Amino acid sequence: MPNPIPVELRERAVAAYENGEGSYAVISARFAISEDSLMRWVHRHRDSGSCSPFKKGGGNRSKVDIDLLHQILAASPDSTSLEMTREYNRHVEDDMVVSRSAFLRAVYKEQYVFKKNGGVLRSKTGQTSDKHASNGRHGR
Repeated sequence: MPNPIPVELRERAVAAYENGEGSYAVISARFAISEDSLMRWVHRHRDSGSCSPFKKGGGNRSKVDIDLLHQILAASPDSTSLEMTREYNRHVEDDMVVSRSAFLRAVYKEQYVFKKNGGVLRSKTGQTSDKHASNGRHGR
């Protein structure tokens, strides 16, 4: 979400409208804002005396228990993220179970790092091309 429009601009636009310098359309064009925004600011100013932006919100709080997270990471530091997520979920109640991605967000927020492909098996056929082969140009 972008940052809100500065309070000074809001106050100048509302003051211009309240002083009768034009309609919503004229004032919004003059200040390069939308008519709907100006209307909201004017109504808010009339109701509360302020046209400052609301506090930014958003996002969901993580359900991951940070203390338990640290215990799990300390107990098995070489486990994959999937294994640690399963271990974490064994220790919490059903309504506190988290997905692997939620677990990883909490891990990264706590500044831990996982190897990307720790749980992926290597190919059984091995490398299929020579490391030093040319780029398909057959000796050119």
